[in-house]
Amino acid sequence: MKKIFIIFALLITTIIPASAVTDTKAEKDTELKKQPVNIDMSKIGFHKRLDVDPQLQMKQMFKNYQKYLNSKDVDKFLSVYDETYKSSDGYGKDKLKQLAEAVVKAYPDMKYDINIVSVDVDVDNATVITREKLYASMDSNIQYIKGKGLIDAESTNIYYLKRFSNDWRITSDFIINEKTAIRYGIAKFVPMLIDAPSIVAPGQEYSAILKINLPTKYKALIAIDNEPISYPGEKIPETFRGLKPSGIQERILYSNKDNKNENATASIGIVKADINNNNISVNIVGLAFLSSRVNVLEPKADSFIINNTQQNQTQDVTQPKVDNK
Repeated sequence: MKKIFIIFALLITTIIPASAVTDTKAEKDTELKKQPVNIDMSKIGFHKRLDVDPQLQMKQMFKNYQKYLNSKDVDKFLSVYDETYKSSDGYGKDKLKQLAEAVVKAYPDMKYDINIVSVDVDVDNATVITREKLYASMDSNIQYIKGKGLIDAESTNIYYLKRFSNDWRITSDFIINEKTAIRYGIAKFVPMLIDAPSIVAPGQEYSAILKINLPTKYKALIAIDNEPISYPGEKIPETFRGLKPSGIQERILYSNKDNKNENATASIGIVKADINNNNISVNIVGLAFLSSRVNVLEPKADSFIINNTQQNQTQDVTQPKVDNK
């Protein structure tokens, strides 16, 4: 009996402390659950500060982009671009810096406006479509035309961005279309534009159309051509012709075969003839240079479809007919 009591007592002394420990642990667990758990999800997998709406981040980023351009802050402007940046024209961030510095120097009163059309975000990648406008004045280096010249440009662009931690940077872009006009003298007040397709294949024929609403007291000499986009630019010799009375002039051009994006261009000289005592003097009263971007791209998707169609047609021709009768 004593032995049984001792064994029972040993069991009690063993069980009770164990129960006490369990209860203490349970109490601690309950206290821990009551305490807030702070976990930095920005360093775990693809959870990178998703508490910030990427749509808002994009809007703020391009708002800053516009501010940096208008304040001529090239360094902050370049900070929006990643070091791996590659443009659709084939240049990188170093060339972008040179171009930005040149634009800031040439157009000190430049006004840049960016409107976001759409934003598509997929975790760490984003695509932003924008419409952009640029206005600026420029000193005239043409001695027979007084006053400053004006430049205005409009474009629709696609930007490709990547997330780095909680920052977004541009890694590439594509200019869907872009039209630029530089005008001097009376040309600043004459409606005019040049139109060309946004995308063509290498070596493809396309039409460039110039439209000018010119007052009857003026005449215009024009030259329509195309030139590859390069830095520095390649100037092609021009052949000038008189503008048709309709004010519409068309020229068939052939895109380059080097897969370089190019511009359809129009150079316009506006002249006025003064007759005095049977003496005729022709004065140049306005100059304009217009361009419309033409992206030169290999039609890979079309080639795939065409090749497969031709292959299927060949298979249909060579396949023997089966008479089920």
